[in-house]
Amino acid sequence: MTRKHFEKIAGVLKYRAKAIDNSSEATDEQKQYALYHLRYTMYHLADEFEDINPSFDRSRFFKASLVQPILEKYLRILN
Repeated sequence: MTRKHFEKIAGVLKYRAKAIDNSSEATDEQKQYALYHLRYTMYHLADEFEDINPSFDRSRFFKASLVQPILEKYLRILN
């Protein structure tokens, strides 16, 4: 896989994170739960990508996905 593939997948994660954040039907607790699961998916994908491509930049992938900053928003709200 190439950088272009990783960017596309990060874009999908970003889209899902924003969709969860913008959901008017979910409670903050439900959003937090969904974002936790999305983050674990992101971590798992990053592990696999490192195996596939030694040049994979894990931190860049995480930053591009926006999952963590959106999750942190709900951690602040609920704590």
